[in-house]
Amino acid sequence: MRKKSLILIVMMIVFGSLSTINAQENKKSLIGDYLSISGWMNIQYDYERQLQNDDVTLDEINTLNVRRARLDIKGNINKHLEFRLQGDFAGSPKLVDGFVKIKLAKYFNIQAGQFKIPFTFENPQSPLTLEGIEYAQVISKLSGYSDISGVSTYSGGRDVGLMFYGNFFSFEKEGKEIPILTYKLGVFNGNGMNNKDANLGKDIAGSIEVCPGVKGLILAASYYDGNYYLNEGIVSEDNAERNRFTVGGKYEGDALVIRSEYISGKTDMSDDGLTSYTLNSDGFYVTAGYWFKYTCANSGLQHKIRPVARYDFFRSDVEDVNTNSTYYMVGVDWWPMQNLRLLVNYTLKDKVKNDNFGHLFQAQLSVKF
Repeated sequence: MRKKSLILIVMMIVFGSLSTINAQENKKSLIGDYLSISGWMNIQYDYERQLQNDDVTLDEINTLNVRRARLDIKGNINKHLEFRLQGDFAGSPKLVDGFVKIKLAKYFNIQAGQFKIPFTFENPQSPLTLEGIEYAQVISKLSGYSDISGVSTYSGGRDVGLMFYGNFFSFEKEGKEIPILTYKLGVFNGNGMNNKDANLGKDIAGSIEVCPGVKGLILAASYYDGNYYLNEGIVSEDNAERNRFTVGGKYEGDALVIRSEYISGKTDMSDDGLTSYTLNSDGFYVTAGYWFKYTCANSGLQHKIRPVARYDFFRSDVEDVNTNSTYYMVGVDWWPMQNLRLLVNYTLKDKVKNDNFGHLFQAQLSVKF
């Protein structure tokens, strides 16, 4: 009943707002007046090598693949109503984003549909702006990519839900209005992308960002409180908890980017479907990059390039077994032209469970259209 009531409320809000807005404004009659269609692709090469502890078994990957192939449709029907439909055609076609925004005021707006949950700095960030090819370990494990709970093996940090967002207060810097306090608060199925809810509970996610008065500097905290269907045994469908919180800060200037977050979580797990235990996990990362811009003498094209680096740590408590994992990534992010990007990363993987280092080399070509 709660789920049906939530859907009915969302439909009433959306269609009620549409009726009101259409009655007030009928200035745009052609689709081309408010619709934009764009897309992008990631073509990727991966080489990874890891010798196992027996010094005999070698895990090795050497492959090319189309990582993403997105078609993105956005629309601003009027100043109050916005929508987005984004699909991915790499592998099995799927809906990535599908949502509407109802913009009511600077301090209160509504977003409904499927989109990235308001949790952490890095999760909402597009792969086209991310400094590295992969998200940090702790983001992947605790923010809905390859979640340690096993819910929706890969959901790209997205879920289906309803969110309220806005900002309060602001200051002006270099002719731009910068919000001091930004909030997001949402209720979600908790079962990942393109999935209905698997239990009777709903998950809550929220974030607060504060700009202390320096342009580009943001401090933030976010929280996720959820439960999920674990098994038919001792743990009931609403008692498997999945709770996480984050604190972090970032600075994004014209050239310099520095970002760091600490994330901690408690997740109910079961290995045999009969008994359960709580898995404590946490980790943090520090990412940095610096843009250099130059003009090619022959073509006159504007280029930008930045070296990037990341320290990336993750651990989980599995029956007192040390599972610490530390990744050291260095790379180059190069845009030879506005719509073309080449990203090259090398990652040294130090996992306690292995007595030797793992090596990962990746190159990714991205094109926007």
